[in-house]
Amino acid sequence: MRRFPLTIFLFSVPYILVFLFPVFCLLNPKPVYAQPANLFFSVPSSQVQEGERITIRVEVSSPEQSINAVSGIVFFPANLARVVSFSKEKSIINLWTQEPKLISNRILFEGVILNPGFQAKNGIVFQITFEAKKAGLMSLGFNQGSILANDGLGTNVLAGLRSSKFNIISAPGYFSGQFNASTAKPMTLPVITKYFPTIGAKEVLYLRGEGEPLALTKIIFRNLSVKSIGEKLIALLRSKKEELDEVIVKNNDRGIFRYVSGSDLVAGVYSATPFLIDSNKNTELPGPSVQLLVSDSEIVKNTVVVLNVMGLLVPIVLLGVIIYFIPWYSWRKMRLMKGKMLLEEEKTELTAEELKQNLPPPTPPISP
Repeated sequence: MRRFPLTIFLFSVPYILVFLFPVFCLLNPKPVYAQPANLFFSVPSSQVQEGERITIRVEVSSPEQSINAVSGIVFFPANLARVVSFSKEKSIINLWTQEPKLISNRILFEGVILNPGFQAKNGIVFQITFEAKKAGLMSLGFNQGSILANDGLGTNVLAGLRSSKFNIISAPGYFSGQFNASTAKPMTLPVITKYFPTIGAKEVLYLRGEGEPLALTKIIFRNLSVKSIGEKLIALLRSKKEELDEVIVKNNDRGIFRYVSGSDLVAGVYSATPFLIDSNKNTELPGPSVQLLVSDSEIVKNTVVVLNVMGLLVPIVLLGVIIYFIPWYSWRKMRLMKGKMLLEEEKTELTAEELKQNLPPPTPPISP
């Protein structure tokens, strides 16, 4: 019995190495060869008229390498067009370190993509809505940019910054940057002007905004939060809670719209984007987004922490049991087998001794 701990350790060594090898691989990752990626524009039309609006997507392409951060500076001729609004709807960015910001004729942006990152050909970073002011060739480009690989090293895999162009043509009734009285006025995009950035899950969400008078406004909510194991378990147990999705509200004669949600909401970080529904053109034009936080109670937060800790401890405990049990079981089986072998040997020796004792005495030789 004194050799039991040493035996257990000797049997445990190969199993410990097998389970620790993936951990060493994660702690000492080898650099991955950075494949090229590009920033570019997606222009829906090659030609617009003066006074018209056009929404252009800033996109990223990285089909061979997962990326987790994108940044850059867009430039455009301010004498030909003006920026009406930005939209982050359908964006691959989860966390904005610099939301799209207009400074003179430049647009700055920088965002982060959470694990597992983004790896595809066409990923929307954000959208820009321009209004054409003057006839000419509208050129869009990047002053600078970067695309960081999701390799743990922050490798810049940017291969190119592609520019785009489209024509702005003269429109009848448009002169000196103004429409005349006979030209229709562009519809006003909706803007959320009043809301509470942080509310409790048991409270109601209130939004107020302004847009086109007597028009319909669609508000799309998008949950940006990444849920942990504990939050997923809580969500399963509370399946009757209301998750913010999308709603349609009617603007009054002054263009004001309001929305009030239910009082039992799913916690998370939401982006709320209002869209102007243009029934004449059968289109939906986005306005600027806002972000808000729906927070759970302290009891639920503490429960989530406990569940997350248990989710980490249970695999570790199971791993420890496996590492100990398999060598112990093997050692015990070997002891039993050794005992059986010794018993069989003793039985064989006893049988041989009995046979030897039961043999008749040898017959003396007969003398002549």
